[in-house]
Parts: sequence; C-alpha cells; structure tokens
Amino acid sequence: MAASLVQCRFSQSKIYVCKKHRFIHISQRFASKYITDYRKIDDEEPIEDIRDVSRLTEKLKKKLKKNYLNSVPEADYVPPYNQKGIRRYQRRMYAMYGDKYEINPATLWPTKDEIAKENHRDTFFDIPLEESFERIRLSNEEKAENLRKSEELIEKNMLKMKDWLKAYEERKRNAQLKEERSAEKKRLTEEKLYDHFGYQISVNTTKAKDYLRDLAEQEKKERKLQYKQDKQERERAQLKELLHKEAEAEKEKETK
Repeated sequence: MAASLVQCRFSQSKIYVCKKHRFIHISQRFASKYITDYRKIDDEEPIEDIRDVSRLTEKLKKKLKKNYLNSVPEADYVPPYNQKGIRRYQRRMYAMYGDKYEINPATLWPTKDEIAKENHRDTFFDIPLEESFERIRLSNEEKAENLRKSEELIEKNMLKMKDWLKAYEERKRNAQLKEERSAEKKRLTEEKLYDHFGYQISVNTTKAKDYLRDLAEQEKKERKLQYKQDKQERERAQLKELLHKEAEAEKEKETK
C-alpha cells in the first residue's frame, strides 16, 4: 500500500500532514497543494486503504478483502504449497466449514495403513495409564532416595568440615612459606650477583646465568665433600663407641 495522507489539521501558522510513519511540518503557504493531493488520493484509492494502518502483509490483506474466512473453497482446490498434504488440507477445510465444503466425508476417513501406523505409534508413545502411574511412582521413589543420600552426604561432610578447614589453613600457610622462601632465595641471589659483579645485574642475563651455574656446581661439590666428611665422622664415632664397649666388656671379664 502506497504511503497516503491520513490527517490534515490547520493552525494559525502551520499545517501538519501525516504520511504513514512520517510527520512533516510545513508552512501555511503550501496548504493548498497538500489539500489537492489529498483529494486526488481520495478519488484514486478507497477510503479503507487510506485509513489502513494495520501493517499487515499483502497476503493477509488479500484474505481480508476477499472475506476469506466466510468463502468456502472448492472441493477440488488444493493450494500449491500443500500438494503433499491434500487429505490433511481437505480434512481441515471440512472441520472448518462442515457440509458447506462439498465433499464426501467418507473419503476423509483414515485408511488401514494410517490406522495401523497410529496403533503402532500408540504402542511406543501412548502407554497404558497403570504403567504411567507405575513410572511416576518409581520416579518419585528414586527422587526421594537421591534426596536422602544427598542429605546423608551433607551430614557426613559437615562432620569433616573442621578437618577440612585445618587442612586448608595448613595448605595456605605452606603456600605462604613457600612464597617467602622463594622471595628470600631471589633476594640472596641478587645479593650474590651484586657482590660478584659490583653492580646490579638481572638474573636473566647470560653473565648472571653462567655465574649462577658455576656457583651451583661449586656448592654441589661442597655439599658432596661435606657429606663425605660427615659420613667419616659418623663412622669414627661408631668405631670409637664400639671399641669403648669392647674395652668395658673385657674389664668385666677380668673382674669376674
């Protein structure tokens, strides 16, 4: 539908003309022009089209103009978009218009194949009422059992809550200690680099990495040497203690 004038209202200084969704403000000197256009539209188009602001599609407007709901279609007519569902369309038309739709109702009755298909469908989807009640009962029992188990689990977990909180605090404290040790290790490494090079140097540089690698190897050797010395000291202490015990045993024999 073409855009058309809906209303003309005059005031002392302006004329307001409404075209579908647009509002135009024009001066009074052009009023005669729009009044002439309004008369032309009134002569060319019906007043119903001028007043139509429903925003319906053209298909629905055509149905309304032809009084579609009150006009009974021909029995042999099938819409082009419904070629595969002719019987379904005819059944719908007969249900809508009744005897006015001139067709033999016996031809709309379902065939043996359709009835067999519906019966086959009922065996799978339309279960008996007793079986449906039994399924509902079993489902309710399962829900009640799951709720009971959930409540029991909550009670058990509430008893373990104190231990879990202690374990959480312990993990939190260990993480904090680990972070503090890492920060202290980083600080000591930076101090070693500063003492060796005499100026501040980044840990990620090649010189610093080489120095730290050599320092780690040296410390590893020192730890091995210290472990070896400690082992020898322990062996000497064990040997000395063994000799002391043997001497005491000999003295006891002599006194007897």
